[in-house]
Amino acid sequence: MQTSIPLRLLEVNSSLIWHWPYLQSVIAVMVRDQFNGLVINQQNLLSLLVSPSIYCQHGRENLLRERKEHLLYLQRLCRYCRASGIGVWLQGEALPRDGKIQEKYPEYALIENSSADEIFWKNFYQQDLFEALQQLSGIDGMIVNLPRHQPYKASWVTTIPYLYQTLRSLGKKMVLRDYMEDEAASWQLVNALQVLPPDVRVSIKAVAHGYRPGFVNNPLLTQLEGRIKWIEFDMWGLEYGWTLLPCYLLEEIQGRLSWVESMAGEHLEAITGRLSWEWISNSSLINSVNSVNLHGLAMFGREIFMSEKQAFHCWLTDMLEHKVGVAELNTFHQLYTCSYEWMRKTPYILGHVLHHYSQVPESYAQAVKQLQLHLRHSDDYSMSVLFPMGDPDTGREQYQQLLLEKQRAIFLAQDSRNRLHQIIHSIAMSEEKRDLFKRVWERVPYYTEMFNSVARSVAMKMMLDRYGNQSGISLFELTKEINQLRLLAHRISEWLDKEEQQQPHYLAMLFDPARLLSLAESLTAD
Repeated sequence: MQTSIPLRLLEVNSSLIWHWPYLQSVIAVMVRDQFNGLVINQQNLLSLLVSPSIYCQHGRENLLRERKEHLLYLQRLCRYCRASGIGVWLQGEALPRDGKIQEKYPEYALIENSSADEIFWKNFYQQDLFEALQQLSGIDGMIVNLPRHQPYKASWVTTIPYLYQTLRSLGKKMVLRDYMEDEAASWQLVNALQVLPPDVRVSIKAVAHGYRPGFVNNPLLTQLEGRIKWIEFDMWGLEYGWTLLPCYLLEEIQGRLSWVESMAGEHLEAITGRLSWEWISNSSLINSVNSVNLHGLAMFGREIFMSEKQAFHCWLTDMLEHKVGVAELNTFHQLYTCSYEWMRKTPYILGHVLHHYSQVPESYAQAVKQLQLHLRHSDDYSMSVLFPMGDPDTGREQYQQLLLEKQRAIFLAQDSRNRLHQIIHSIAMSEEKRDLFKRVWERVPYYTEMFNSVARSVAMKMMLDRYGNQSGISLFELTKEINQLRLLAHRISEWLDKEEQQQPHYLAMLFDPARLLSLAESLTAD
């Protein structure tokens, strides 16, 4: 049984990967927390590294300059990381079909059958990508995402081996990543691995769909016997608030790592913590209140059986920049553990996912789809259908449970805000940190109110659609709730305008009032 995990990687998935001062700050954090691998992730990374084909004439010189600049940059990055004992990995789509590919290979648009597509990718991997990777001798390997199959295109079962051959010929490792978020993903991953040699690693998300707090471990982690496994954690919080909301995960992360280690044993080679998200720039986990999760992941990676509270204590000492006594530790720890329960109750209905990437659904149809698509498999909730057809008794019971769940969320939001108010007036910290904590916890009541209103209105509509007069809910009550959504959208819009200069710009995306108004209109129209 291993107590430490050999590779501890930090994944940067942002356009800021091409901004040198930003990467220097990331590497400084890696050195401090003893991460030993950096993952540079961009969906079209392979497209950026290859030369344009002979058929590319328009803008060819600029494309060549762009490619050269990226290669020089990555070469510099490798040298910089090696000086600190940090390995470098590249990550991207295995078969990129983005605009850059179309721009560099205009002939690709003429491909009309899978055989021609297979020949294209064979040449792409064994000639164009080979030539690019020859100039990147400092990288350790490549992590590739499986694509969804498209009509008239070659299967990755036939093309992925060519990529493997290219990487191995250059002495680089290959990691195949569980990426697609649908029911077909697991068997497609298994099928792809069957055509690849045993030294190909497999990278698996800690939770099957994204990273949702409280959901069960990815069942794939118990399969793929004999394969070297990596486990991924989304530290940025795509499914739990974009670093804009508090969500304490140390106890959960430790439990997941202990479980995986017991299942995979020596085959668990790496953990990966994702620091950012490609589609939202200038968002910093490093300087957020949720940096505790990243810090804890690094510490558990070095010592799986370290105490969760000890890890929290270490982070809090760094955060407050002074020695933290037992009383201060307990006060902050209670505040943070409360945030975990709050997040598990707020954007859900009895364990069913109501949010879409942490945002409220923008239509009734999207809300219903989300509620049907994902269900938390945990001890907290049974795997029952939400508002089952032809069963109004169960539906009414679930609706009452929903109201209780939302009351609990309101209590947790109010209690945590009160705790924070006491903390910032009684515990020594810099003005900058005090303002940070205050801003974050001020968002909690707004987020709670937003999802409480959305949950009630969507549930009422579902009940009326499925049970009619037996639902115990009147059309008047639904109309009243829809009007509350509109009023709430107006209040949130005023709050965002007032706080614009004190808040990150993307807060207006997470709390987008237009989504509430769109949902209200769809509830009226459908």
